[in-house]
Amino acid sequence: MPMTPQELIQNLGDLPPLPQVATRVIRLSANADTSSDDLQAIIGTDQALSAQLLKVANSAMFGRVREVTTLTQAILTLGFSAARSVVLAASVKNLFSRGPAGVQERLLWEHALVTGLTGSSFCQAVDHPAAEEAFLAGLMHDIGKCVLSLKFPEGYSALLRRIQGEETEGLRLELDAFGFDHAMVGEALLRAWNIGDSIQSVVRWHHNPAQSPVEHQKIVALVALGNQVATDLQVGLDMPDALTRATHEALDILRLDDKTYQEYRTAALEALERDKGLIAEF
Repeated sequence: MPMTPQELIQNLGDLPPLPQVATRVIRLSANADTSSDDLQAIIGTDQALSAQLLKVANSAMFGRVREVTTLTQAILTLGFSAARSVVLAASVKNLFSRGPAGVQERLLWEHALVTGLTGSSFCQAVDHPAAEEAFLAGLMHDIGKCVLSLKFPEGYSALLRRIQGEETEGLRLELDAFGFDHAMVGEALLRAWNIGDSIQSVVRWHHNPAQSPVEHQKIVALVALGNQVATDLQVGLDMPDALTRATHEALDILRLDDKTYQEYRTAALEALERDKGLIAEF
């Protein structure tokens, strides 16, 4: 009898840890009264995150003359929003290093980071209130690929090489090979972690936004557009034409015509250019 995604997660053994800091930051983001002190209190509980934040704050991107040595200085240097983004990215990145190290894992991570940043930009463009949530959802939209790589290192690595050279979605190849795809596996992992329903929906339906629950369709659509932009930039393993259907569905959900989409896309690319120093630090 074929294994289900839930059984795969239950039997994984080396289950990646729940990114608790990320979920705490998301909860903070939903609170209008959140302060820099609140963010500092969360970051201060994790030495690795603290070090990453200081590293980014001292990078050439911010042109500091004096070295940033404290979390307070780092948050002031980066700004509250950028500091939150660094924390979310750093807390999720380790999930992408659980499988065999190599070019594929690096490409998956870079694709996740660009998708998250771009999805967040689209959120801001349409005045959707969940920009930080979209960033985290974008970071995690392909997390199922990491699980498949961890569970089936040789078989999935070979399958990813096939996906990289074909102008079709890899979902069908995954279904044929394993009986489930990375979106199903990612949803099962996030459910095991008790991550919020909206992020679960993004992970499950980013290739099929129109099939997502109505209450989550906008954020799914926004991250799907981020996924398309990342793929257009050849960041990742998929071919751009493989996402055409998902992008059309996303535009329909958001009621965006092509002219408006291109304007938002240009703004997202400009934001990405500003963030390239941040991306380089990861």
